[in-house]
Amino acid sequence: MKISQLYIYPVKSLRGCLVPTATLTPQGLKHDRKYMLVRVQSQPDGTVTYENQYLSNVNTLCLFTTSFIFDDSGEEVVGIKVVYHPPLSSHLPSLEKDKDNGGDGGEKLWIEFPVAPEYAKLEKIPLSMHQEDCTVYDMGAECEDFFTRYLGFPTKLVYIGDTTREVKGNVAPNRMHVTPTASQVESPVSWSVYDLFSGAMGYLTGSNGTVSENEEGEYKLYFSDCAPLLVTSEVSLAEFNKARKAGDEELALDMSKTRPNVVIAPSEEGDMTAFEEDYWGELAIGSGVKFVLTANCGRCKTLNVDYNTGKQLPVNEHMLKRLSDMKRRVDTGHGYAPIFGRYGFVGRDSEGEKVRVGDDVEVLKRNKERTVFYWPGLSAGTRPKK
Repeated sequence: MKISQLYIYPVKSLRGCLVPTATLTPQGLKHDRKYMLVRVQSQPDGTVTYENQYLSNVNTLCLFTTSFIFDDSGEEVVGIKVVYHPPLSSHLPSLEKDKDNGGDGGEKLWIEFPVAPEYAKLEKIPLSMHQEDCTVYDMGAECEDFFTRYLGFPTKLVYIGDTTREVKGNVAPNRMHVTPTASQVESPVSWSVYDLFSGAMGYLTGSNGTVSENEEGEYKLYFSDCAPLLVTSEVSLAEFNKARKAGDEELALDMSKTRPNVVIAPSEEGDMTAFEEDYWGELAIGSGVKFVLTANCGRCKTLNVDYNTGKQLPVNEHMLKRLSDMKRRVDTGHGYAPIFGRYGFVGRDSEGEKVRVGDDVEVLKRNKERTVFYWPGLSAGTRPKK
């Protein structure tokens, strides 16, 4: 097997950068998801709150592409360029064409900002992400004006700086034995006795939940949802697209819409089988780099977004339903969400190393059973009641 694609997402939920090589950090690929957009909301009492903007609830975020700006040597990344692409009007219903925010007034369609700003001088903003409070930094009026113009509501660009977020539940390599307690679930039946027992036995027997060698210590995130890395398979994508009905004009799913960091492909025919990654526990990359894969990625309606229009695809073209129809609801921790891809972490001994497109990939550890996702507030049975 080999790495076929590498993606970095400088701004969370915007489209990513396809890169030939990447440097590994404790928080994943260098420069990945250190920026995010937040909606500014004025409250009746005069206070201001901020709402994190995700592709799942703001589909038009897919209309922004990102790229890196390099120094004169062409080696060091110094900045990020974001370009807004107006939706293709031919895809828009006639009643909505007049609502297009896209650059027909002669406004600049792009903006640039540093990859690593001097954030100590920036205004601090309190945020909460997946039930954890954190402090981030406001990138200022120019960025706010740009994103507000094209999204149509007050929006700030924020930088995470030196802030990190805790990896909760059983997602971190040193916490794979953790199971939910009764106080963290909606009802006692949300997690079966079997799930709790198998998680405990996995910890005791080393089948799924053992702490990998040299993987002790705390793991932290920037703006990634649950883990620094998402690993996907070209063979699984091909199997997914093969599931379209004969003669059907249904769209094929492009790998970029699954928002991976690392895409794995076979080195030769028969090298991989579809969805075998469900059982991957550890990968060796190139000459000594290790990834620890700990959890499945449950999919949401972002798969249904049309990147040409920034809107949901017609119901008969919904990718999420097609994935569900393939019986990919294989993780009780994700409830009804179908699975595609594995969350992972950079091995402690691999921090600072590089990975490249074309690097060989070997599975060092295969789990006997699929892992069961647990993150308080996100996993099935632990979400707060509304």
